[in-house]
Amino acid sequence: MTTRPVRTARLSRRSRYIVLVVSCVPVLLGASHRTTNFVVEAATPGAAKAVADHAELCRKEIAVLWLGKELAAWQSPCPVKVKLTQGEAGGLTSFGFAAGRVADQTMSVEGRLDRILASAIPHEVTHTVFAAYFGGPMPRWADEGASLLSEDARERRRHDQISLDLLARRGDLPLAKLFRVEDYPSDLMGFYGQGYSISRFLVEMGGRPRFLQFVRDGLRGGWDPAAKTHYGLADVRELDRAWRSWHKVVVARESPGDKLIVRAQSAGE
Repeated sequence: MTTRPVRTARLSRRSRYIVLVVSCVPVLLGASHRTTNFVVEAATPGAAKAVADHAELCRKEIAVLWLGKELAAWQSPCPVKVKLTQGEAGGLTSFGFAAGRVADQTMSVEGRLDRILASAIPHEVTHTVFAAYFGGPMPRWADEGASLLSEDARERRRHDQISLDLLARRGDLPLAKLFRVEDYPSDLMGFYGQGYSISRFLVEMGGRPRFLQFVRDGLRGGWDPAAKTHYGLADVRELDRAWRSWHKVVVARESPGDKLIVRAQSAGE
């Protein structure tokens, strides 16, 4: 069995640190609530129930959006640990895979309850939908980038800003290289921003199910033939050019002129 953690992007150095150590920080849990597919532990009964109910709703709606149908009930509910703070939301989901399916999964989220419900839970639940579809690890850029599409408008706009800044400072990767990244790079926020941008572009161009088919075929048979099959582009280099043209026109046009650019920091800054 292989195990793979999936991390949620954060916007500050302090938050990135929390992402790396969240599994080691003891959390005092006072209540739990169980639904068909989730068992949630949180500080209060109300928070546990709110997170569990919302996770079930997200699981249904996100699966229909991406897969065209609901997922079958899991054999065992996914454990979810909730840490309520006064900060922004983030999370961590880990999977074990065996024989082409998810063997186990665990999730933790933290932040203000309203931000957990609006941002962290949709993001982390999207990871579980992708894991069920692929039955194994999904490319990092696609897993994180497409999961950001499930977050609320505030977070999506924030990552549009991150991607704008990334391209402006030429910190982005050619797609042929991005598609091969297996581990989280030091420029974590830049990586998330670019993954989000290319995922958004592909989804807007061909829809969510086609995006998943593209990623699946890219993993199996190479990204050049997958780009041609699913998007009518000669290869990944042409896909790269198409994405950059779209980004300059669409994303830049949507962003307000007096926007505050969010700097994508590297781990060493």
